[in-house]
Amino acid sequence: MTRGQRRISGLLALVATLGSGLAKASGAESPTLPSVDLLYQDRPPYYLPQPGRQPPQGLVIEPLRRALDRTGLPHRWVLTPAVRQLLMVENGEHLVCGVGWFRSPVREAKGQFSAALYRGQHLAMIARRDAALREGMSLREALDSPARLLVKQGYSYGAELDALIAERPGRATQGSGEVGQLLRMLQAGHADWMPAAPEEVQAQLQRDGRREQTLQLLHFSDPPPIVPRHLYCNKAVPAAWLERLGTALR
Repeated sequence: MTRGQRRISGLLALVATLGSGLAKASGAESPTLPSVDLLYQDRPPYYLPQPGRQPPQGLVIEPLRRALDRTGLPHRWVLTPAVRQLLMVENGEHLVCGVGWFRSPVREAKGQFSAALYRGQHLAMIARRDAALREGMSLREALDSPARLLVKQGYSYGAELDALIAERPGRATQGSGEVGQLLRMLQAGHADWMPAAPEEVQAQLQRDGRREQTLQLLHFSDPPPIVPRHLYCNKAVPAAWLERLGTALR
């Protein structure tokens, strides 16, 4: 082999070595990961089912879809009611993640969470117009008022508000339905107000304009910190799957 041929051979070996290193750095040689079922619900504007087999849309879905596109992680979208999602995540052994759940110590013990998917607006309240409530009340003023509180069963509103509600045992009525059903409970007079995200309330009012005759959106003077939404996953979901997703989300 001539000196020129040896030089070319050495350059080719160097290029091959660099290419291999780049492939490893980009994850091209990462191990194949299993498919995970992503459980979502029909809850505008966060989750919007689409016709046929099209992926869902919505405020929480879109950043997750972009991250999944970037990583190529195997997954399947499954329309599932919220209560059923909790059962599948906390009591099953399947590879499932509920989309858009808040973190809490109780859930941390039963499952695992992804990086944040979505940070919405500050929590407010949806209230009956005839209730003893007003714009700009503090959280404690609203909770200590004669107005009857409605909360969703098994739902977390964030550590601060959850703790304030827990300090007042027996003051809250619990509803097990979805948001639309809870609003109907308010309209029917079973309670006077409930904590709610402004973007969700506005979507619900737009869906049924008649609700504005009975209900109104009010804001707290001291709203609790914005709580991000995550994937809430069964512990069987591989850590590597969540790590790759988290890198893309961040």
